[in-house]
Formats: sequence, structure tokens, C-alpha cells
Amino acid sequence: MSADPFDDLLGLEDKFYDEGYQLGSTEGAKAGKIEGRVFGLEKGFEKFVEAGRLHGRSVIWAGRLPQGDTPASTSEVQQGEPQTTASISQSTTSLPTLANPRLEKHIRVLYALSEPASLSTDNTEDAVSDFDDRLKRAHAKVKIIERLVGEDISLLAGIGDNLGQQAGGGSAADSSIEDVNILKARH
Repeated sequence: MSADPFDDLLGLEDKFYDEGYQLGSTEGAKAGKIEGRVFGLEKGFEKFVEAGRLHGRSVIWAGRLPQGDTPASTSEVQQGEPQTTASISQSTTSLPTLANPRLEKHIRVLYALSEPASLSTDNTEDAVSDFDDRLKRAHAKVKIIERLVGEDISLLAGIGDNLGQQAGGGSAADSSIEDVNILKARH
């Protein structure tokens, strides 16, 4: 006798389950790759923003270092800039100079660590670990320079020296969606 005519109907559930599982697996893998790429781009952007912020601070500190005592000749001033611009720039106030040889060395190292042209944008393990290492060393230099200069670190508390750190001092992992909402959750 032939096979049971109800075998197709009895195996229908397994057939649909297998088909759904295969479709879900391929769609999930595709969505996971897209989500992973977006997450990687976001984290990479955050790291480069942080490196840019550190580089900007190094440029400001480098501008405060005393320059060589080479006075400009009168012919250079006459050819280069009008006299009014030179007199205005002399009368404006500036930040106090930083005249410490150790401080100058730290600022130069910070500048070299955070220079955007020298930072790799390759997405390899070596390049990413090198970038993270340089960013970590740059953060350490910033802390040293802040102590030597005597800047108040609390002025920059809203920015945060660590990636993902919130202005309140807690990490992003400690926060909850309920912290964002005006209404508190009912418990």
C-alpha cells in the first residue's frame, strides 16, 4: 500500500518551521552585519572626535609656549601686514605663556599623539589597537599637562575625558532609559 495521505499534512508544521528558521537566519545575519557596521562607524567617529578635541587642546597649549625671540624687521612688517594690524595685535590680551621645559615636552608629545594626519583609518586589529593606545596615552598626557598648567579639570567635566562618559560623572552603562524620561517609572 502507498504512503499515508496525511503524511504531508502532518509534516506541514515542521516544513514551515524549517523554512521560517532558514529565512530568519539569513535575515538576522544580514541585519546583524548592518547593525555592526553602523555601530562600528559610530564608535570610530566618537574616537576621532575625541582625538580632534585632544589635538585642539594641544594646539592651544602649544600656542601658549614662548616663541623664539626673533623680532621682525621693519621691512617685513611693511611688506607683510599693515601697521594698524600689528598695533592691534599687540594691544589685545592673550593667555599667559607656559614657560616650563617639561611642559613643552609633554605638549609636543600630546601634539604628535593626536595629530589627525598621522592617525590611521584602517579597520584592522593592529590599526585599531594602535589608535586606542595613542588615544589612551594622549589622555594621560592631558592629565599631566592640566596638573602642570594648573587648569581646573572641573571646567571640562561636561565634556568628559573618557568616551561614553556622561556629564554627571556616571558611565553610559550605569544610565537607564528612565533617567532620560521626565516621568519616573512606577514601581
